[in-house]
Amino acid sequence: MSAALGITGTASAQPGLNDYIGYGQTNNTHAVWCVQHMTNYFFSTYPGYGHSQISEDGQFGPQTDEAIRFVQAKSGSHLTADGIVGPQTGEELLTYGDPGYGIHFDDQTLKTSYGYCYAFIPSTT
Repeated sequence: MSAALGITGTASAQPGLNDYIGYGQTNNTHAVWCVQHMTNYFFSTYPGYGHSQISEDGQFGPQTDEAIRFVQAKSGSHLTADGIVGPQTGEELLTYGDPGYGIHFDDQTLKTSYGYCYAFIPSTT
């Protein structure tokens, strides 16, 4: 399915984009917005975690860094809470974030769809 979308390789976002999002990375505005949007969806879906929404402005700063670390810490021991969105954290956000922008599996049609943010957030698929 990746080849049909024009996305090649594993553990990478759209060709030509940086594979990681965070401090010290060459951040793409669209990628940062996607991370912010997906974390906000995560926070609204799991309100028991008690995290407030963050700004969706496409700028990577302390609020975005903290939100990523929070999601990484709450996602279990398979993610390191380092504030960097690499393939594993990206996969988590794309899978559990807004299905309209991430990865969505339709149980009725048995088809997987890839939303807008799939092209900007690194993942393992």
